[in-house]
Amino acid sequence: MKRTHLLTLIALFSVMLIGHASAQVIFFADFETNSSEAVPDASVNDPANWVSENEGTVWAEATEFPGGEGALHQTQEGCGISGNTPLPGVDNFSDGIIQAVFSWQDDDGVGFQFRRVGEDRGYLVAFGYIETPQIIIGSLADGCCPSGQCLDQCSCENGGNELVGVDHGLGDGLTQDNTVAYFGRVQVTGSLIEVWYMPYADVPDLFADSAELGDPVATYDGADDLGPGTVGIWHESWGNGRVGSVLVTGPGGTVAVDPQAKLSTTWGELKSNY
Repeated sequence: MKRTHLLTLIALFSVMLIGHASAQVIFFADFETNSSEAVPDASVNDPANWVSENEGTVWAEATEFPGGEGALHQTQEGCGISGNTPLPGVDNFSDGIIQAVFSWQDDDGVGFQFRRVGEDRGYLVAFGYIETPQIIIGSLADGCCPSGQCLDQCSCENGGNELVGVDHGLGDGLTQDNTVAYFGRVQVTGSLIEVWYMPYADVPDLFADSAELGDPVATYDGADDLGPGTVGIWHESWGNGRVGSVLVTGPGGTVAVDPQAKLSTTWGELKSNY
């Protein structure tokens, strides 16, 4: 009997390890000087490597971010400078998690493009703020949203071109002084897109499993598998906004890391820093 129990435990542990190894951190930018946690390496923290598709977008190092963590600062404003900035080196994303921590000094929104293949294939999740108090899920194939345009200009904000538009649930009284951080996560699993958006102070753990975040605020089940594509930070006139702790995992849909991956040995340290 004891031997049977032992074999059962060994089998269960093996399954857990296999499942654990099915998802890997493929990108992590913490924007800390000489970071040893960045994935694949510290070059992802260099603003010079964040090259926007719109030359009007200008990323710079931020010296102040809620909680003291490093961040990037988008220094320009206006619909004409809106658009996507591909994450350096991330060009093979299909399923997994994309997340970041944001703060605002403006009323406009920010978000992610993903499964991006060419100019008009891919998806957008936009985290609205004051001017657009919504989470919007859109498709590039439907025109959401060309570089140099805000969401209302491409009819993707209450205009009918968006796939989903729901109240973000953040309420009123939102600040515009970069003193409050917000957490945004997108989980992509096959045809399903799930979105979480909340004050960072309400997040139990930066690397928590999605089930620990509660129900998603927005979902869309109908996304096409466009093949592996790029991931980017998208914004509309996001003047003086800041972004930090940018994380991408894949394949899978969990933030569990490969036991052999770089971050696995320092996961506890990362958790304790937030």
